[in-house]
Amino acid sequence: MRVLMVTWGWRTHFLPLAPLGWALRAAGHDVRVACQPGQVAAVTEAGLPAVPVGPPLGFADVFRGQVGKVASREAFDTGTDLDGLAPQVTEDGGTLRFADVMVDDLITYGRHYRPDLVLYEPFNIAGAIAAAALGVPDVRLLWGPDSTTELHLDEDKLIGPRARRAGASGVRITGTLTLDPCPAALQVPVTGPTHPIRFVPYNGAAILPDWLRHPPDRPRICLTWGTMMAELGLTDRISVTTIADALSELDAEIVLALAPRHRDTLGPLPANVRVPTEHLALHLLLPGCAAVVHQGGAGTLMTAMACGVPQMVVPAVTDQHFNGERLTRAGAGTVLADGDEHPAAIRAALQRLLTDPGPAAALAVENAARPTPAAVVPVLEDLAATGRRDFIPGGTP
Repeated sequence: MRVLMVTWGWRTHFLPLAPLGWALRAAGHDVRVACQPGQVAAVTEAGLPAVPVGPPLGFADVFRGQVGKVASREAFDTGTDLDGLAPQVTEDGGTLRFADVMVDDLITYGRHYRPDLVLYEPFNIAGAIAAAALGVPDVRLLWGPDSTTELHLDEDKLIGPRARRAGASGVRITGTLTLDPCPAALQVPVTGPTHPIRFVPYNGAAILPDWLRHPPDRPRICLTWGTMMAELGLTDRISVTTIADALSELDAEIVLALAPRHRDTLGPLPANVRVPTEHLALHLLLPGCAAVVHQGGAGTLMTAMACGVPQMVVPAVTDQHFNGERLTRAGAGTVLADGDEHPAAIRAALQRLLTDPGPAAALAVENAARPTPAAVVPVLEDLAATGRRDFIPGGTP
C-alpha cells in the first residue's frame, strides 16, 4: 500500500512517527512524509523520503507569545477559577496557520500520489482535511497523553470552512483510528476507535559518545529542557543553572542535555555536572539514568517512560502542565510546584524519586508489552484494504 505520513511545524512532531514509518517500509509498503520545508532534514535523517508542502513557516516565529500556562480539564469540570487559561484553537492561532499553508499543496500531491492511507500526529488539521478530500482512511498517532482532550476547538467555525474549500466532508481531527502509545495509567479517555502501539523512542540521528559506553560509577541524573523552549524563549520560570547547582549537592553525576542556545548561556558549574557538546539523543542517555528533570514535553516524557526512568517535571506552558499531571497520577514522577524553585525543594523532590523507582519501571514494562509498530502494520493494512473512513478494524479493543 501507499502511506502518506503528514507532519507539521517542528522536528519533534515528526520523531514519534519515524518508527512506524520504518515498520511500514520493512513490510514492503511505500511511505512518503509530507512536511513543512523546515522539517525536511529531520525526515531524511530518519531514512524516510520527505515531500515539502507549503511555503516555509517558522515554528518559533508563529508560536512565540501564543503559548502559556493553561488550566486542566479537571479545573473546568470542578469550576475552579481559570483566570483565562482555557486551552483552545483560534482562528489566528499557530495550529491553523500551519494547516492553511500546507493543505493545498498536500491535497494536490495526494491526488498525484493516491495514498491508501493518511497517517499524522495530533493537532494536524491539514492531514485530517487532506484525508477527507482524498476519501481515504486516516490514522492519528498520539505523542503521549492525549492533550487534545483538554482543547476547545469549534469545528463548525474553524474546520468547516477549510474543509468545504478543499471539497472535503466528514473531517475528524481524531482520524478513523487513533494509535495510542500510552500506558493506561498515563492516558485519559481518548475519543473514537483506538489501538495500542508500543512507544519506540527515537530522538533523531545520534552518535554514542565514549563516556556513555560504560555504566556510571554513581547515579546519573539527566537535566534537559527540550529544543522548543529555548527557541520560544520560554526559560524564565527557573534557570537550568539553578537546578544544576541544586542537584550538584547530591552524590550523583548530573548530565545537562541541552540545546546549543542553552549551553551558550551557562556560567561556571560544579565538578559533577557534565555538559556534553555533541548532540545527545535521550534514547541513548536515559537507559543509564536514575532520574530525569525536564520541562514536560511529550517526547521527553514518553522516552523516559519507555526507559523506566523516574521524572521530575518543571512545567511552564500548555501541554507540559497536562503531562506533568498525568505523570503524577501514574505515580512515576512529580511536578515541581510553583514556589518550590529553591535548591532544598528541588533536591528533596529528586531524592523522593530516587527512593521509589518502582512505578516508573512498571510503566516501562507495560509499554514493552504493547504491540510493536511492526505488529500494528497488519491493522493498517486491513484498514487501507477497506478504503472506508467509517471502518473500525477488527483488532480494535
